[in-house]
Amino acid sequence: MNGNRELRSKIKLVFASRKKGYPGWPHIDFDHEGLAQRYLEVLQKELPNCDFTVALYNNAEEANEGYKDNGQYDGVVLFNSSHGVGVVNAFLQRNEPGVIIDELYAGSGDLVRFNTLINKKKLPVVVVASSDFADTVRAIKLLHVRKQLKESKMVVFKNFEPISADKEAFLKEALGTGSTWQRYEAGEAGLKGKIDSLKKTFGVDVVIKTKRDLEQYIAGVDDEAARKVAKGWVTCSQGVIEPSDEEIFESAKMYLALSQAVREEQADAVSVDCIMMFYTTEMSSYPCMSHSTMLDMGITAVCEGDFDSTLTQLVMRYITDRAGFVSDPVIDTARNQIIYAHCAAATKWYGDDSARQPYFLRTHSEDHNSTSIQTIMPVGDVVTTVKYDIESNAMAIHTGMAVGNVTEEKGCRTKLAVEVPDAQLLLDNWDADVFSWHKVTCYGDYRTDFMNFAKLYGSKVIQEDKDIPVF
Repeated sequence: MNGNRELRSKIKLVFASRKKGYPGWPHIDFDHEGLAQRYLEVLQKELPNCDFTVALYNNAEEANEGYKDNGQYDGVVLFNSSHGVGVVNAFLQRNEPGVIIDELYAGSGDLVRFNTLINKKKLPVVVVASSDFADTVRAIKLLHVRKQLKESKMVVFKNFEPISADKEAFLKEALGTGSTWQRYEAGEAGLKGKIDSLKKTFGVDVVIKTKRDLEQYIAGVDDEAARKVAKGWVTCSQGVIEPSDEEIFESAKMYLALSQAVREEQADAVSVDCIMMFYTTEMSSYPCMSHSTMLDMGITAVCEGDFDSTLTQLVMRYITDRAGFVSDPVIDTARNQIIYAHCAAATKWYGDDSARQPYFLRTHSEDHNSTSIQTIMPVGDVVTTVKYDIESNAMAIHTGMAVGNVTEEKGCRTKLAVEVPDAQLLLDNWDADVFSWHKVTCYGDYRTDFMNFAKLYGSKVIQEDKDIPVF
């Protein structure tokens, strides 16, 4: 399960050097070999899942010859450590994804020219010009994230069986005929564009399973194992507010069933089209508690069969090593807040080894059925909120400060209030036609990481909390 953690990446480190005896920045007879060795030692320690190969090129001719083996690597990092030698420029002409690190006071005159070219031509290259080597590590890690995505697999449970006229009428009355209904109407054929784009752009594989598959997994669950899981949830909680023992037990069976599916497929993410399956079938429980438990274990688990949110949360896990919170946000302009609300939430927000936040066992809010979770989320920390749209290869992003947990019976159970500079601006920059309603939030300021990640894929970026969206 989640074998991606053991995945290794081959990264090529290229240093733009200069032949001994020739003047120029950084200075004559600079020890580029020593610089490369020092950086290699740090990177081997900070990025243990990467295997590094070092190459030093003195000019464009050497570089062009050396770059012929780039295809053997999962990523190329160029240290701009000499001015005017043409090594980095030769790489940019190849239009390959990569990372450029400026060795300050060594190649910096070239860097401003490189960066201008990269931005004007929209090349898939990340540029770091920082005296803090941690920024270099974070940028290089994105090359490993690309490898992780390329080797990732999602399991998505959808219901394609026809429903009765009575159920269809009920569903339209309850949910309307918006995106949820349209996805159901489109059926399996409607998923093709999303799945094809996901594979083409990011390399992620998708396995579609049905309601009948899920029922078989649930039927195979050992009842005693499910009772043990249910007891653990209750014992660790702050209390059970609505759900019955039977509802908690059924949710535990759902968790064990989905865990089996993840193991069987060796998947890195799972999503269940829960609203549609619960409303249109005789499904016995929502997967809210299953998703919460998996998130705490470091597994990506997402509500409502949402491919875009599943990709977003998968990327978030790989970049931050933290859980993401998929939500239905609410804007409050009076308080300059956005409130992220959903019925599935992790309890460990700073990694699966971090402390558990308090939580209550609740029913699913819309219909007061089954078991969900109300997590008391941490406050006083910056959070980053992201959403990918797979088919348009676009990403929306904003940040804010977590300031409180909202207790309100309306809407989903877990509600995190986040203060933003201008909630009206956030609302006006929200493109629901592209990014729909769901957003995905994690703790920490990862704006730069996600924007750099988007650059590696040529993704369009909208900074929703900025005056002018960036494309």
